[in-house]
Amino acid sequence: MKQLNFAIIGIGNIAPVHAAAIRQVPGARLTAVATRNPERGQAFAAEQGAEWHADYREVLARSDVDVVAIASPHNLHLPMTLDAAAAGKHVLCEKPMARTVAECDEMIEACDRAGVLLGVTFQGRFEPLANELKDMLSGGRLGRLLWASSNTVWYRDAAYYRSKPWRGTWAEEGGGVLINQAIHAIDLFISVGGMPSRLTAQARTLNHEIEVEDGAVAMLEYAGGAMGLIQATTVAFPGYGERLEFYGTQGGVIYHKGEGRLEWHLIDPKGDGEKRTAASSGAARPMDITADAHGALFRDFAEAIRVGGRPRIDGHEGRRSVAVVEAIYRSSRTEAPVTLSEL
Repeated sequence: MKQLNFAIIGIGNIAPVHAAAIRQVPGARLTAVATRNPERGQAFAAEQGAEWHADYREVLARSDVDVVAIASPHNLHLPMTLDAAAAGKHVLCEKPMARTVAECDEMIEACDRAGVLLGVTFQGRFEPLANELKDMLSGGRLGRLLWASSNTVWYRDAAYYRSKPWRGTWAEEGGGVLINQAIHAIDLFISVGGMPSRLTAQARTLNHEIEVEDGAVAMLEYAGGAMGLIQATTVAFPGYGERLEFYGTQGGVIYHKGEGRLEWHLIDPKGDGEKRTAASSGAARPMDITADAHGALFRDFAEAIRVGGRPRIDGHEGRRSVAVVEAIYRSSRTEAPVTLSEL
């Protein structure tokens, strides 16, 4: 088995989860970390048995680094990915993949040109109940899809937005609740139910002193005639677990993702069911999550490197949720419907 050496660029809240995920990959180790904060970087590196670098370019210059996990602010995903690709490193990028579809396309092109893999950390797709949900819809148990909704009704206080200078800004975060908090639910929503063909949306700043949205609603239209809804906010005290709903001609299913619960109700033959697993949600506190799904995602990415395949969530998959978010922003600005095929 080929030894894979990982590096983490950006030592924020999610870095310990990435380190734990790397430990779950057979034949892999965390070799280096990069952050400009020497105190945090040295402490984290010592704890993980890795080497600290203040400049991520020093990590990219190391011959003993095969994969970089990028966990930096959103505006740095594009330049860091371009630099990593040029250095011949595989890239596993935190969500969102980038701030815009154009940036996503540039990242995909750069990695393809360099012959390295690009993955995006939407670990929610690896949760067991998410796979049950996908199988239920793809297997036709609900019949023809009629209605679908994605609900991220969370809470963040003012201190959260003040804690990092890039939060709540267009230039660095690229948006608000949609591109940061709700992006996981949106990714899972479209991976299970498919992309809407058109949407009409409103996004507003409701109750925070930030320049981006803390609330958004989008009405969805699907090619097959179904309708749907995306709602997302960080003003809903105390914060509630994200929820996905799908209803068809033969029944409905609700994935209470934030509660770790899947329930379904079928018409013919009549059947109700429920499955539960450990909950993992950042509804009220950003780091109330586990590393299990991240571990599965990192193992999938490592296997793709070793066998010469593609990861389950590559750049093209990571781009899709950014396209939905960009469509919502565009519709809100223009007060007009947006067709997704245009993005």
